[in-house]
Amino acid sequence: MADNKGNIEDPDVSRRRFFTLMGLGVGWGSIVTALGGAGLGAARYMIPSVLYEPPTVFKIGKPENYGIGVDTKLKKERQIWVVRNERGIYVMVAICRHLGCTPNFFQDQSLFRCPCHGSIYDTHGNVVGGPAPRTLWRAAISLDPVDGEIVVSFNTRQDPDPVGTPEGLMVEEAGREVEPYFLKV
Repeated sequence: MADNKGNIEDPDVSRRRFFTLMGLGVGWGSIVTALGGAGLGAARYMIPSVLYEPPTVFKIGKPENYGIGVDTKLKKERQIWVVRNERGIYVMVAICRHLGCTPNFFQDQSLFRCPCHGSIYDTHGNVVGGPAPRTLWRAAISLDPVDGEIVVSFNTRQDPDPVGTPEGLMVEEAGREVEPYFLKV
């Protein structure tokens, strides 16, 4: 082939030059990419890996803030229900013992019902229906001596062995109303 000046070019030379330039570009591109990755890794090392989870020990207010019955206002924020009866207060963990779903409380039935697989619990946490193999957990609670607020320890849980009855899996309530899982008020 002839160029603009009439010189004849060898097609192999231009092809050879093309592949040489491509090889240089790929080589330098690989080096720049490797150095850039190492630089990003070094920069990421300087930033701490922090997992922002809610605290497992927290305050939920004073006992007088809770009336008789089940209080569901902390279900989404803290995954708990606060239950008050004539004898005191306890906190149930809002995690179904079947597969870990979040049950809902139905005031008109006084039952917790799991929407996923149909487990049903009474207000004491006993299993009255469905596939759940254990009762609901109760979290440890105490009163803060300084300000009198209820302190919940979410990771310290009461997990008694239930007894199978015709009504479901039950635990005697007197055995569950013990410190630190029950606050006499």
